[in-house]
Amino acid sequence: MEKITIDSFLSFVKEIDIFDLLVNHVVFRGQPVPGNLLPGVARKNNTTDTTSDEKKILEQLRLQGASLLPYHDESDLGLLVRAQHFKLKTRLLDWTINPLVALYFACSDPGSSDVYVYALIADNLLASNIYNDDPFKAAKTRVFQPRMNNARIVAQHGWFTLHRYSRSTKMFVPLEMNSEIKKNLYEYRIPCSQKAQMLVSLDRLGINAKSLFPDFEGICQHLNWQHNHLV
Repeated sequence: MEKITIDSFLSFVKEIDIFDLLVNHVVFRGQPVPGNLLPGVARKNNTTDTTSDEKKILEQLRLQGASLLPYHDESDLGLLVRAQHFKLKTRLLDWTINPLVALYFACSDPGSSDVYVYALIADNLLASNIYNDDPFKAAKTRVFQPRMNNARIVAQHGWFTLHRYSRSTKMFVPLEMNSEIKKNLYEYRIPCSQKAQMLVSLDRLGINAKSLFPDFEGICQHLNWQHNHLV
């Protein structure tokens, strides 16, 4: 995995521009901590095989949420994508095909530490017709575009990685430790001192809470940011 330190908004854009010359598909993820590229279900303990529990949770979700689900025959993967949106811990990890969206999610973290954007070259990891497959039987980590049936997924240009529990290593393997994937992974460290200016530059280009969360909550978040001297 190549590691790069970013010292300005322009330097980030220049680094990302390189991908257009080299590959067809790249996904990006912004986060407040380095590494640990694992889905929510594996972050507490990535050595636990949660497959059986995940299936039981999905069944309970279908039963308890029947009146709220638009499709009663939705596939397991479709339901995982929907549940991920509502913060259920799943074996999916959020990505975006827009690097500026990833930069926003990294820099919007209120902490006082450096933040990180990851880029994953996905050309050899793309899954086709994945909604027809059992997400709990994936042979390897896959990258896929979800169905665009959610306003936030559309606004955030959302994609996902589908992870698996490895029987050979007896764990969910973090992407930065995966021998097949880490050679296609790039880490961009944004110093804490650059976060505020990054958000200003992103806002100027229309990347902010209001555009990425196209609902009342997003408007309120954006207003809080614009008037942070008051709150």
